Amino acid sequence: MEPFQIDSAVGRSFSIKVEEVREVTDELVRTLIEIDLQTFSESTYSNYTARVFLSSGRVFLLRAEDSVIGTCVCTRAWERPNEALLLTMGIRPGWRGRGLGHRFFEGVAGRLEQKGLRAINLMVSRDNRRAMRIYQDTGFEIVTEMDPDQRTGEIFVLMRKRLEVNSPVTEFPKPTL
Repeated sequence: MEPFQIDSAVGRSFSIKVEEVREVTDELVRTLIEIDLQTFSESTYSNYTARVFLSSGRVFLLRAEDSVIGTCVCTRAWERPNEALLLTMGIRPGWRGRGLGHRFFEGVAGRLEQKGLRAINLMVSRDNRRAMRIYQDTGFEIVTEMDPDQRTGEIFVLMRKRLEVNSPVTEFPKPTL
């Protein structure tokens, strides 16, 4: 994704860009956890797991000038090493609702495609209509609906975006939680 400009509510213009994490720092660990907590109702990361994903997964940052305003964490799928699994994606409150989610995801997808990956998969709550709309608008298709989570009753949807149209991808069996 090429850097682009966005105007803020206070009339200031920001240069926005997507970058991949190259170096793990304590500040970056805190930022990943903070944005995750601002996005999801339950914590996804501990200090340990955030550090593991930053060093072993693919983590992308959405920046407005020098500030990190969004994070996206991906890993490779064990059974499908040419496919990525998008674990979390979040944008700080105050920056949402400006089309940044679409642009951020397109930047991430472009980077993963450049690395030779053929598809991106994710799970999203069926009730999270806003996220599902963003994913569908960026080319994701629903693969299957999961069985309800036994603890919460929540139903998740498995979605996939093919990155290389002519490349074969393995079909999914119906997963269970």
